[in-house]
Amino acid sequence: MTCLTHADLVKVAGRWLRNTAGCSVVLEELCAATGNGENPDAIGWYTGRTLLVECKVSRSDFLADRKKPFRADPARGLGQYRYFMAPKGLLRADELPPRWGLLEVSGRRVFLTSGHEPKRWYRDENPWEFKQRFHEGETQILLSAMARIKVRVGATAFHSMLHQRLMQPVQPPSTHAADTAAAWEAALTKDAA
Repeated sequence: MTCLTHADLVKVAGRWLRNTAGCSVVLEELCAATGNGENPDAIGWYTGRTLLVECKVSRSDFLADRKKPFRADPARGLGQYRYFMAPKGLLRADELPPRWGLLEVSGRRVFLTSGHEPKRWYRDENPWEFKQRFHEGETQILLSAMARIKVRVGATAFHSMLHQRLMQPVQPPSTHAADTAAAWEAALTKDAA
């Protein structure tokens, strides 16, 4: 059995959120000023819902997590659906806080031991949902990520990306030199005319 590190679990959590849960936006270990002090190991957005995953590689870390103010008052926490992820056998579902799910990792597989099944819609009340949560903190995380992208790509490119028409068909770049040369020649001929 390989010993999983916290960093390993965070990567697995991100992959689970993207692939299994179908989240279109996933952030891993992004430190942001959320207003409540919470910086989730992984958080994802799926059709307007948020799924938070906290990774634990030791029981002492799991037990210490209970003392955090946003755990003591779930309405101050992030995530509409919340999970602990741990190596298989480290945690038990019956010792988790109410409405928290458990994701267990064994080898390359992730098992949903308890909790909200991603992509499942409920007609009535969902017993796993945190209706009262710190929405502003989730928004702050997204804004922080966007600000970092803006710094990385530059303000001009960032604003250009935001203001492009989203419904324009994407034209894949030509991979053939002849196509590129023909396109340049056509453009130059058009400009000269």
